Amino acid sequence: MFFAKWIDQALLGQEFVNGRWHVHSVFKQSLNLQDQSKQQLLMITAQELHFPKGIVVAPTDYLLMAKELSAETVIMIQQRVIHFPKHSLSFQESVHSDTHWQAEANAFDPQAFWSTLDLITKMTGYHEMLNQVTSSQQSFCLAIDQLCDLSFRRQRQGVSYLLGRGIGLTPTGDDMLVGHLFARLVMDRKDLRLTTYLDRKLKSLHDLTTDVSRHYLINALEESFNQTTLSLVESLTREEYQSVIKRILELGHTSGADFLAGFARSIHCFQQKRNEE
Repeated sequence: MFFAKWIDQALLGQEFVNGRWHVHSVFKQSLNLQDQSKQQLLMITAQELHFPKGIVVAPTDYLLMAKELSAETVIMIQQRVIHFPKHSLSFQESVHSDTHWQAEANAFDPQAFWSTLDLITKMTGYHEMLNQVTSSQQSFCLAIDQLCDLSFRRQRQGVSYLLGRGIGLTPTGDDMLVGHLFARLVMDRKDLRLTTYLDRKLKSLHDLTTDVSRHYLINALEESFNQTTLSLVESLTREEYQSVIKRILELGHTSGADFLAGFARSIHCFQQKRNEE
């Protein structure tokens, strides 16, 4: 039997004690499990990355588990032990931490953030350098502006443009939406009407985006994010900001850059609105 090194605290909930699941997808360093209702995803990774509904395992254990698995392989969870065809993984007594947003921990430093972002020339999924995001007239960025508007009609237009737009496991538009949702928390700009609309849309229409991207969006709506993202609002020096942003940029091919684009464009928009008030 293998033992998890870390789990998201959410996995201590009753819905993860027992159940019939199946393998959704398998990759080099991570795999996803999905429940029968197709409402929940659980990620197992060999990387030291703390994701919502995630489990971190030793790289050698992951290789042994993953090589026997393919999409649709049926697995069982019994008393927080995942039973694969040839191996078992326990997350009963694992180290755990919370991936939820904590408003009282918000020490976001806009000046340090902008001075770091100004140096980032990595290309986004919409084919512009990240440090051009505040001045961009690209359609993806204009859709973020619509999300920042008070008009519900314009917000819906922004959602319609971004949701599911792009290629890959997590399309560019979705990563930017997650960045926008995080920016709303950081800037204390929660919008219940917008989040309720997006939540209902994601849960009623399953073909709007990929299952994995839908998982991250729903978690973001529940104010749950990976630990590297949450580190953005810790009390950091400029050197530490550079380190955190570098780690975010390493997520996926352009997922980290797209998240930061959505986050930065939203922060910029909310700062402008605050100056006008």
